[in-house]
Amino acid sequence: MKRTIPLLTIILLIAALSYSVISQDVTCTFTAFDPNFNSSVSFTLPSPANESWQTTTDGNLSIHVSNELGETMNVSFYNSTDILLGYNNSVTNDTTVNITHPQSPYNNYQQYYWYATVTSTTYDNQSATFWFKGEAWSYDINRDATVNQTDLDSLHSSYLQATSSRNDINNDGTVNYLDRSKLQHHWGETHS
Repeated sequence: MKRTIPLLTIILLIAALSYSVISQDVTCTFTAFDPNFNSSVSFTLPSPANESWQTTTDGNLSIHVSNELGETMNVSFYNSTDILLGYNNSVTNDTTVNITHPQSPYNNYQQYYWYATVTSTTYDNQSATFWFKGEAWSYDINRDATVNQTDLDSLHSSYLQATSSRNDINNDGTVNYLDRSKLQHHWGETHS
């Protein structure tokens, strides 16, 4: 027995199938272009340089700041416990910002930590944390906080030479008996 399907049923089936194919949701994903995407603040030339010895009388901190959008920025300096050391508002782009460290003059051998932050219309960024130490006493040539034989050996390595190195303890341009005398005067001292 042959079965026939009325033409109207076939047309309705085709229409239903076509409607279900046509009415499927089409999902598109796209990433909107954000002009600030990948934009950043650059922190360069920290002074004192990271992990350096700093003269005890020079109490300046500075850092060069710039951003890709050229915006004016507010720059603040903090210590390692997030205490504000100083700030400079309305800093133009691509500028070195300076402040005087409130704890200067620095203590010999003491380690100081600091970082900078930038806020602007678009940015809210923080630099790495930098550190430096207040300079060692001049007669502690190798900066190990003890005046001993290693300091004397260092002094002897350039004895009677013209130099501007740490071996010239009294800064007269030549390593000589005056430097040795000052070192021996402080022999055995320890500092922290």
